[in-house]
Amino acid sequence: MFLDPERLNEHTPAEILDAAAHGHLGLDHRFLRALLDRPEDAQAAALAFSKGDRSHDVVDITPELIALFRHWRTPTSIPFLIDYIKEDPTELPDEVVETLVAFGGEALERLLALYNELDESHSGEVAFILANLGVRDERILKILTDRLAFDLPDTALLLENYGDAAAIPALRSALAELGSEDGDLRKEIEAVIASLETPRPPSTTEEADTFDIWRLLPEKEDLPVDLLDEDERVELLSHPVAAVRASAVHSFFNQELSREQERRILNMAQHDPDVEVRGRAWQSLINSTENEPVLDAMLNALRNPETPLTERAGLLIGLAPEADRNEVRDAILALYQEPQARAKALEAMWRSMHPGFRDHFAKHLDDADLETRRGAIWGVGYYGVRSELSKLRELFDNEELRSDALFAYALTLPGDTSRARIKGLLSRIEKDAKGLSEMEEELVRAALDERLLLAGKEPVFRGEED
Repeated sequence: MFLDPERLNEHTPAEILDAAAHGHLGLDHRFLRALLDRPEDAQAAALAFSKGDRSHDVVDITPELIALFRHWRTPTSIPFLIDYIKEDPTELPDEVVETLVAFGGEALERLLALYNELDESHSGEVAFILANLGVRDERILKILTDRLAFDLPDTALLLENYGDAAAIPALRSALAELGSEDGDLRKEIEAVIASLETPRPPSTTEEADTFDIWRLLPEKEDLPVDLLDEDERVELLSHPVAAVRASAVHSFFNQELSREQERRILNMAQHDPDVEVRGRAWQSLINSTENEPVLDAMLNALRNPETPLTERAGLLIGLAPEADRNEVRDAILALYQEPQARAKALEAMWRSMHPGFRDHFAKHLDDADLETRRGAIWGVGYYGVRSELSKLRELFDNEELRSDALFAYALTLPGDTSRARIKGLLSRIEKDAKGLSEMEEELVRAALDERLLLAGKEPVFRGEED
């Protein structure tokens, strides 16, 4: 069931949580408000939700559940958090650790039981939580002092966080076992002992009081339509909320459309009452310009001086494959002159691959507008502007643009574009980027396959994945 995010008060908390997990509702402030305004019902619904089978959920809303339990300080959620840790006790999100620490003594017994269930090599995160729980308990002290034999450096720091001078004899014993080659470690242990010799009360956390759940989610978020199946996305094309229709029609961008999908999207482009929806619909027809009726409709909209700028921007991205036409090319250049639409103009340019646009990208790599910079990066990549390689490398340190820069860098980097040499380029990019995450490596592989395709050659990595 797709819910209207502006009318969530008409639905129960259970329905809201279920809709979010099925990808039928965006996770934003409206979602939060609908739950936080009804704390008693929402807490009961969240607990029931956490106990259900979530294996078929489209969206994992566990992080949002944890945040809600932390905001409400719901001790009855502790078993859910403990079970979450059991799934992978060695890799815990900060949110789980912070939530259990915020519960303090209320979580002690279950954490102790969990620690005793785990192998010592898997119990480090739980030991960290116990040390920072703000509770003095002989059982915690014994766990930490016993753990010194397993991992002296980390456990010494945990004992410093725990803050109990009763740990000093165990630390001195460990110190006596160190050899002359352990000078740095000896200094660390001595520093911990010195810290513990200054009496201080048990630490207490105020995280529960200062935790701001609102900063975790945006004010408004589109539906995660890309995660929905095609039938659901088609259903959303007629959703009463314009923002939902816009997200739904945009999900068909850059994919081959069936005739029925093409017909419906063209109808939206021509008749939807919302200008943003129309713009995104035109954009999603980018692969349909060989269909003469579609192209005629797009050109008619382009020639209409009453077509609003927002709609025109999407239209010109959809018309990018037709940039050999003078009127299309001239219209893209005119759009480029509009500062508020320049990012869209740059996107239309690089998607067109028309040589006349080559010189428009490099000068915007430092643009104040983020999306304009993003369009410039992709243009530099697709046009292979090698003079800007050093600028792309600098952007590897930009959290918001690193992925874009990596893709462009893979397209631009000098080297033999052959199937035999492409893996060497991957290694070089990994070195230049100072390592790649799993997702980043997948992105670079896709870019290198794109590079091969642009050179008229078969991809390498796509075949390996298949």
